[in-house]
Amino acid sequence: MLNARQQAFLETTQMNTIDAKNEANDTALVWKQASFVSWSMTKRSPCYVCKVRDVAEIMQALTIARMYGLSVITHGAGHSYTDAALNTDGVIIDVTDMRRILSWDPEQGIMQVEPGVTLRDIVRVAMPDCWWPPVTPSTADATIGGCVAMNVHGKNAWKYGSFGEHLLSLTVLLASGQTLTLSPISHPELFRAFVGSAGLLGIITSVTLQLQRIPSGYVDICVQPAASLGEILRIFQEEQAADYLEAWVNGFASGCCLGQGIVTSATYSAVYDDASLQIPGPHLPEQFKGRLARWISTIYRPAVKGSVRTANGVMYKWSKCWGRKVIRQRSLFRSTYYPPAVFTTYRALLPQGTETFQAFVPSALAERLFNEIIRRSQENNFIPLWCIIKRHRQDPFLLSYQVDGFSLEVNYQVDPRTAQKLRKMLLELMDLVIAAGGRFYLAKDSLLTDIPYRRSVGDTAVETFLHLKQMYDPEMLFQSDLFHRVFQASLR
Repeated sequence: MLNARQQAFLETTQMNTIDAKNEANDTALVWKQASFVSWSMTKRSPCYVCKVRDVAEIMQALTIARMYGLSVITHGAGHSYTDAALNTDGVIIDVTDMRRILSWDPEQGIMQVEPGVTLRDIVRVAMPDCWWPPVTPSTADATIGGCVAMNVHGKNAWKYGSFGEHLLSLTVLLASGQTLTLSPISHPELFRAFVGSAGLLGIITSVTLQLQRIPSGYVDICVQPAASLGEILRIFQEEQAADYLEAWVNGFASGCCLGQGIVTSATYSAVYDDASLQIPGPHLPEQFKGRLARWISTIYRPAVKGSVRTANGVMYKWSKCWGRKVIRQRSLFRSTYYPPAVFTTYRALLPQGTETFQAFVPSALAERLFNEIIRRSQENNFIPLWCIIKRHRQDPFLLSYQVDGFSLEVNYQVDPRTAQKLRKMLLELMDLVIAAGGRFYLAKDSLLTDIPYRRSVGDTAVETFLHLKQMYDPEMLFQSDLFHRVFQASLR
């Protein structure tokens, strides 16, 4: 229910602009009513959106939001699966136009960027000089501000940790209007809290990060079949020399075949050429591939589970025929990032969205818990369409979700008729994971509320975070739907 000030703001935004000039270019901020959707397509949020180009416009947006009693959260490319960057009936500050690379040192691999710069932008500049993001998710179009806010991880999490471990400093704008530069040395407590805080402590205005030197733009990939989860985890132990590790698990395989899958490891190639250090162009235009993906997905949508079951079975049988297979000189860029057409296919094939459940558990308990998650899913007729295993290590950040162990990500097709039953099963599995010392990732989890979150990360972490929020944002200006779900009850 809107209050009087919010109703006044609604009437004003119907004019699309607010009379607040940017002195630098004498243009008015443009505000629009919009409905944002989470990456998983399961959450929808009506809000007011303001697209900004610089810090001056951010400060104007904050002033106007205060005037009308509205909360604020920043938004980048929108790759958080759930409600981390949604703000129902509040303000979204879109920073995707803040995408300047402020400085680049090709000798030391140090880059300073604005928050709307994407991983693709960084790679385009840094890769020709033999530098690469040390930690990266599987989409090149995630913004750096989003990577910091959610403290993302990649296929090398056991070796290089999380994104925040490679930050040299952050420049942030607090609710008070104060600008601070945070680093592990300067304001270390606030730095460790800001990374992974989902944008709830302030707004990132620039990021300085240390990139990783690479010998070439190629990797050698080793693909190995595994007959069980135990064998997958054993291969992970044996492949410690790899630079990247990930396992795919066939969620349809049951009984004595439960947990069968394929482990993929990648190692930087010693072969060097200039062509490998350029972002490879698409074989077909992305627009054409997107249309083709939507067309094929529409055809297969009625039989999505059967199609995925068949594909999973074929993939595993092929891998058994190959045995241990090494693919030489594969593009690092293509082996790291999914092409945009894959995400187009995902949206067209699953228009109701997906529910993602990613459990991070200690090594000693991983096999038992992962078997239980897949087995219960099958018993309840919620077959995960795809399952991914990664290895992790703990990181030093306040709201860290990683543990010394492994994660299993399972993804389920959402059907409104069975959504409540699916939620009930996942809440039961969540209790098992938390009781075993496991944690969950706020960028992907939609089930956590205040009590299980406290049980997972500990009372001390939550109380410290809320103390810092009350210290630096006493009026609770920065809020999101995630904030209401996970933290707000703890403030009462």
